[in-house]
Amino acid sequence: GKYAEDCRIALRNVRRNAMDELKKLEKNSDISKDERHEYEDEVQALTDSFVAKVDKALENKEQEILQV
Repeated sequence: GKYAEDCRIALRNVRRNAMDELKKLEKNSDISKDERHEYEDEVQALTDSFVAKVDKALENKEQEILQV
């Protein structure tokens, strides 16, 4: 459980860094506001996907431990 939570925290940190980078790009006029929102949605979807994988791995490990 602790390792899964550490993974979730790491994923959220990566998401935060990506969002900050997107804001910088918009501020520097490298991307538009609409592009930033599209990329933010994509980053959020990826984050959700990987969090779901971590949760699934945790669930599988808990089941494995209970069977032994």
